[in-house]
Amino acid sequence: MAQSIVRVLLVTGLWLCTGCVGPLQQWGEATAFHRTTTSFDPATLKQERAAVLNAVVGFGLEGYAHQVSRSLSSALEQRPTQITALPAHESLNRINRGGLTPTYADMVAAYAKTGILNRAGLQELGMALQAGYVFQPSLAAFSQSMSGRFSFFGLRVLQTRVTMLRLSLQLWDTRTGDIVWEGSGEATLAGEDVREFRIPFDEIARRLWTHMLDDLFKDLPAE
Repeated sequence: MAQSIVRVLLVTGLWLCTGCVGPLQQWGEATAFHRTTTSFDPATLKQERAAVLNAVVGFGLEGYAHQVSRSLSSALEQRPTQITALPAHESLNRINRGGLTPTYADMVAAYAKTGILNRAGLQELGMALQAGYVFQPSLAAFSQSMSGRFSFFGLRVLQTRVTMLRLSLQLWDTRTGDIVWEGSGEATLAGEDVREFRIPFDEIARRLWTHMLDDLFKDLPAE
């Protein structure tokens, strides 16, 4: 009985102490960028609209498609450099209102096989969206795992949740059908807490998108 009381008191004390500190996080990332059209000037995005399309995702990750696109739209909205970007949900609304759903579906299906957004389809989308460019985001991998890092009298007190995310992004010219810029990134975020602590998908995705967009807009002055 006495041992049980001591055990409860010690675990409770450790819980309260670590709970006051809050979760500890470690962030690591690797990114790569390539401007495929040397004549492309990112400054044109301040005058011409760029629309975010729905994300293409890997097998088994279909449920994250809207979150990927939404987090990209959020990252674009928070840019210190003002650009005109149409969020993903509005892009889909305009595609649907314009009667281009079959065209868009065929284009996305072909993209999944070939990696190419059909030029004719892009031109139709560009007119419906009134956008000179479209962002095509992709989700290649996402995983979360959790393991105990500290146990006390057989109880798991501290836990580490590790989130791994791999994203890619292409910017297409809707008039020429060219990829004018593309980037990819992989991020790992580890968080420790005595509580059940889930790292929101949108948070880590937006953080990685923001870093990737830094390359695209690095030469533009902040406003």
